[in-house]
Amino acid sequence: MPGTKMIFQLAYFSAVRPKLTDEDVRDILRSSTHNNRRCGLSGMLLLIDGVFFQVLEGEQAQVEETFVRISRDRRHSGLVRVVAEERAERSFPNWSMGFEKISHGDPAGEELPFDIADLSQNPAILSAGEKSPELLSFMRSLYAARNMRGAPGLNRPA
Repeated sequence: MPGTKMIFQLAYFSAVRPKLTDEDVRDILRSSTHNNRRCGLSGMLLLIDGVFFQVLEGEQAQVEETFVRISRDRRHSGLVRVVAEERAERSFPNWSMGFEKISHGDPAGEELPFDIADLSQNPAILSAGEKSPELLSFMRSLYAARNMRGAPGLNRPA
């Protein structure tokens, strides 16, 4: 649409560093929230059984710069970009960094559109891009279920 500013959305998977603690994740969320607010970014981070899936959205140069910084973080490895596209609107407009931690056996995990373990065992990890629309939809439903109040803490009751 002429005159309409599009939002750039980037999503990636990565493997969590072994022995990553809840305090490490809190540090990630604190710095992400601060940096994303400063840069005008929004997004959400899922931690699912040792795999991060993150969505960042905003002005493309800021999103790309943030992704480069994230890719240097030693708390995870094996980043695979699965979405990089322009959208008409943000999926997570009121969250500088939403968060959800889902472990195997959690009720929320039953709603996942696929088994995250399938991705980590798949030698063609790039096929994760095929799953990203379903995962983005799942993330938007989590966002809506929170009534945009913000993300829960790490140690939320199951």
